[in-house]
Amino acid sequence: MLSYLLGEGIRGLFKNRMMTFASIATIALSLLTLGISYSIATNFEYLIAQIEEKIGISVYLDDVFTEKNIADLQETIKNIKYVKEVSYISKDMALKTFAGDDILLYDEFKEDNPLPASFEIKPTDVQFQRAVVSQLDKMGLDATYFSTETQIFLSLNAYIQRFSLLFIIILIIIALLLITNTIRLTVFVRKKEIEIMKFLGATDNFIRTPFIIEGILIGIIGAVIPSIFIYCIYDIAAEKLLLALSELVGGLILQDINFIITWLLPVYFSLAISISVVGSCIAISKYLRV
Repeated sequence: MLSYLLGEGIRGLFKNRMMTFASIATIALSLLTLGISYSIATNFEYLIAQIEEKIGISVYLDDVFTEKNIADLQETIKNIKYVKEVSYISKDMALKTFAGDDILLYDEFKEDNPLPASFEIKPTDVQFQRAVVSQLDKMGLDATYFSTETQIFLSLNAYIQRFSLLFIIILIIIALLLITNTIRLTVFVRKKEIEIMKFLGATDNFIRTPFIIEGILIGIIGAVIPSIFIYCIYDIAAEKLLLALSELVGGLILQDINFIITWLLPVYFSLAISISVVGSCIAISKYLRV
């Protein structure tokens, strides 16, 4: 019985090949868009988190500041709204960081250090950088931060999420309509056969099952294609993106492909199969009312 129903479902795929292909292609495109959108959005959030750690707000101090001035100022900055952390970088610490492993360079400038002391300030969230800098400006402090880079990331992330959601919804609706029409054509061709089966006492479930199997197979194929594509192309795209971003901020990494796929696979197959089953049930319901 099961082999018969499965065989009928598989045969249904080839009865309307163009519609079957269109349904698979639309599902694959919908899920591919979802996968790309998820990959981009997840990585943008991941990158922003890294940027928050790497890029803070720098306030450079004149040499006239005494230790007490510095301590009082640090405490004042800590109390500014949206400030998460304030670190003091002395002139000597700045020189050591600049010189790195070059001891000769450090010794050369140790007595006449040209680098200023500074505060490194981290906001509670990267989007609050401007608000913090505005408060620092009111205090007469000269703050330096990467406003352009962080705003680019935030703006792109918001735009991608809005556009992708709308596009995915449209494609899912199209996929549902195509699958419904694909199954409907198959059912129409077998209309007389279904009427005879109903007359002979076949249950609705027995008649419906091959068409649902056909829809499920369309969904599975439509889910496999974008899964393979994203798995194959992700690392290549990630490498090119990191190369482009290195001009803005170095040392960034992206999410591993296994992390992306672990989320995408269950979503892909559950979405694809759900769309296909719903489309199949809609298509067959009319012809079961005999």
